Amino acid sequence: MTKKILETIKKYEKKGDFNYAESTDAVLTEAQKRLGIMLPEQFIDYVKMFGSGGIGGISILGIGLDGSIMFEEETRDYRQYGLPENLVVIENIDEWLNCIDCTTGKIVSWDQSGFVKEESDCFDDYLMQQMHDVIDNLK
Repeated sequence: MTKKILETIKKYEKKGDFNYAESTDAVLTEAQKRLGIMLPEQFIDYVKMFGSGGIGGISILGIGLDGSIMFEEETRDYRQYGLPENLVVIENIDEWLNCIDCTTGKIVSWDQSGFVKEESDCFDDYLMQQMHDVIDNLK
């Protein structure tokens, strides 16, 4: 995770933006095995550091306070509706899902019609863009 991301979070974080649920390498490794994928380190670092959530209403799926693996549960649910096996849901935006493409590390949007659109080259770029969008709306 970049210094710029951490500085932005520190500057704009409000109470409740993140749940800070604890996660271990073992828990994340098992989730990856069950999903049959390898998550990018940037996303793993985020989940281990923040649990889930994000500033200003960003809702990155990570680990729940009850220990649930939110990204795994959401991914399993949407695989029943055609979500490709290489995608892992990191944010549910109702009409579409933002996902990590675990074969490329890119962030894509997916909807149930099968439409896929590339959003960012990597998780850190995606997160930084999402935070800038939120910050711009606060002004």
